[in-house]
Amino acid sequence: MTSLDALGWGVLGLVGGALMGQLSLFLERPLQEDDPPPRLGPGPLELLVLPVLGFVGFAAFALRQGMGPGLLVHSIWILVLLQILGFDLKHRLVLDVITLPTIGLALVLANLSPDLSVVRALFGILLGGVLLLPFAVVSELFHSGQGFGWGDVKLGMMIGAITGMSLNYSELYALWAMIAGIMIGGVVTILLLVTRRVNFRDALPYGPFLVAGAGLILYFM
Repeated sequence: MTSLDALGWGVLGLVGGALMGQLSLFLERPLQEDDPPPRLGPGPLELLVLPVLGFVGFAAFALRQGMGPGLLVHSIWILVLLQILGFDLKHRLVLDVITLPTIGLALVLANLSPDLSVVRALFGILLGGVLLLPFAVVSELFHSGQGFGWGDVKLGMMIGAITGMSLNYSELYALWAMIAGIMIGGVVTILLLVTRRVNFRDALPYGPFLVAGAGLILYFM
């Protein structure tokens, strides 16, 4: 695929990112009934960040993978991850209505995705749930579930489904995605503590870090 083709695919990602922003705005409507209601309505995340990330993600994946079924499937996952990223940053929520259907779709599309199969996707789902469950339990005990919640566990299962898990050492994609997300989260947390943007009592949304780890591993699959 030429650079021009990749840019064209990036434009599709720009549109897709904007659509994910609109989907997030639609999905946040029930939150207006909360007391107190969270900040609602369009903002930089929906109008700028998600479209730009969609463009960059689509173009980068196109340059690396070239046109084919694998690129199409990975582009779908990019859009899903972008929606989760934006919504969790804004509302500290990972929605079941996004993660659970994506797990099912990942199983359906498994044989079209690079280095993935239904069996590997199922192993990935199991790994994601088992590996992240302790984090949710600890967060529930010490932060009332505000940092690492059960939605993050389902996100981990979803990431396992779209990356897959094999017994082959070179194809432990779901495990690498989790480790990458945890490491990214650790580095960012340390930087925020050092710069005093947060303190030890603050609970950070962890979904964006898991999303970053998943995107990184998908890129190299």
